[in-house]
Amino acid sequence: MPEPRRGRLLRLVRGSAGPEPERTDALGALARAAAAGDRTAIRTFLVTVGPHLLRVARRVLGAQHPEVDDVAQESAFAVMEALPEHRGECAILTFACRIAALQAMQVLRRDRTQKRAAVRQDAFDFEEMASAARGADEELAARASAEIVRQMLDTLPIEQAEVLALHCVLGFSVPEVAEASGVPLETARSRLRLAKQALRARLLADPRLAGAVEESP
Repeated sequence: MPEPRRGRLLRLVRGSAGPEPERTDALGALARAAAAGDRTAIRTFLVTVGPHLLRVARRVLGAQHPEVDDVAQESAFAVMEALPEHRGECAILTFACRIAALQAMQVLRRDRTQKRAAVRQDAFDFEEMASAARGADEELAARASAEIVRQMLDTLPIEQAEVLALHCVLGFSVPEVAEASGVPLETARSRLRLAKQALRARLLADPRLAGAVEESP
């Protein structure tokens, strides 16, 4: 994958960093050593965060997307490149997962540009949507809902897409979204509200999905 994508992502991360003092973080010491170039620390750090980066890539792209592994690997490079910029504004793992989510969303946007009409049936399986004991209608609705969420991540302004991915796909709380994005809590709430309004409009347009729409917090 091309270097410019990592460069754009790194600028997003740098632009969100705040001046808050570093807080207690289980990975803090390891991350600092890795950022300083300690090879053992780098290996340990990547082994620790790697599964989380892969999980984020699967959830944002869909587990069957052909570039899931590539995005996870590219996210690891991007995390290492951005690590010296981390100043304790959020937990290291939150920081890494946000980078992976942004990396995956860039792939969604590139895919839309290259294949506007292509929708892979095997990309519908959102991991966080339970599949046990569901009827055919429920299964179809879940798959359609997952695809709509991916389309929203692809088409919303990047700031709104980011909070939607972090909150609705990865399960971050609103305060965690604000910390990860480096914005005030009310800004995160506002972006999430706008993203959910757009998502709700898309869901309500499909009768099968109208019942799944939840009110914004």
